[in-house]
Amino acid sequence: MLCSVVMPVYNKAEFVEFAIRSVLEQTHADLELIVVDDGSTDHSAEVIKKIEDSRLRLIQQPNGGVSRARNRGIEAATGELISFLDADDWYGPFYLEAIVAMATQLPDHHYFSTHFRWTRDYEPEVWAQPLPTPLPYEVVMDFFERRRRNGKLWNTNTIAVRRTVLQSMQPCFPVGESHGEDQDLWFRLAERHRLVYCPLPLVGYRMEVLGSLNSRQAKRELMPAFVRLEQRALQGQITGTERRAALRMVADLRAGIARDHLVAGNRSAALSELWRARRACSSHWTISVLMSLVFSSGMARRWQEWRKSREPERRISK
Repeated sequence: MLCSVVMPVYNKAEFVEFAIRSVLEQTHADLELIVVDDGSTDHSAEVIKKIEDSRLRLIQQPNGGVSRARNRGIEAATGELISFLDADDWYGPFYLEAIVAMATQLPDHHYFSTHFRWTRDYEPEVWAQPLPTPLPYEVVMDFFERRRRNGKLWNTNTIAVRRTVLQSMQPCFPVGESHGEDQDLWFRLAERHRLVYCPLPLVGYRMEVLGSLNSRQAKRELMPAFVRLEQRALQGQITGTERRAALRMVADLRAGIARDHLVAGNRSAALSELWRARRACSSHWTISVLMSLVFSSGMARRWQEWRKSREPERRISK
C-alpha cells in the first residue's frame, strides 16, 4: 500500500533532515514523501536537496502559511493513504506499518491515528520495540468526548486519511489560519467518519519546558476552528451524544478564556464569554461562572497559578 507523507517546511533547517530520514527509514517502505518548502528564508531547501532518495519530492512555493502548504501536498499526493509530519518532529520506525495494518484490516474505514510521545530528543532505544501482535486498536465511538476529557491523544503528526476522502474535502486546511487549523480538519473528519485509533506512541512530538504562568500567552478569544465546530453543533449538523460532547468541549475552552479575561481585570468580557457557552454547562464552565462573579483579578491569578502548578510542566514548542 503506497503511503503519501506530506511535510510542510518553513525555516526548519536545523531539524528537517532528521524528520525526512525518519520517514524514509520506515519499516513500511512503500511510500512517497512530499516536502513543501513554504518560502523558507534559511537553508532548509538546500538541506532537503542534498538527500538522495527517489521517494522524496520537493515542492517549493512562496510563503503562504502552513495550511496552504499542506493543501498543496495533498493535491500532489498519489498514495492510498495520506499522513502528515511537521519538519521538527519525527516518525518512530513502525508508524506507517501500524497505519497500514489498520487500514488493511478495516477497508471500510478512512480515518486512522496512533498515539504520540512528548519528547525533547530522539533516543533510539525508546523507538526500537517492534509492534505487538495483534496490533491494539479501537474504533473511537466518542471522538469529541474523548478529546474533551483527555486532551490531545492524537495530533497532526499521528493521523492518516485515505486520499480519496481528503481530496474530496479540499481545501482541507483553512488557508490563512495557523493556530488550530489542523483541529478544524480533524473535527470535520470526525463528523463524517469514525477514527480508528492505536494507543501506541509511535510518533515523536517535540516539546519544551516553559517557565511560569507568566510565560504562557493568555487566550483572549476562541480559535476559529472551535467557533465553526460550535456553530455546526448548534445548527444540528452534529447530532446526539457527539453534539453534546462537542458543545461541552467548546464550553470548557470558553471557560478558560473567561478566566484569562478575569485575570486581566475584565470581568464583563469574562461573563460575556461564559454566556456564549451557556448551552453546555460543564463543571469547568460552572466554576468559571462562580469565579467571574466573586473573584477579584488577583484572586483569579492566584487560582490560575495554583492550578498550573498541579499540571505537568510541558508545552508544545511549535
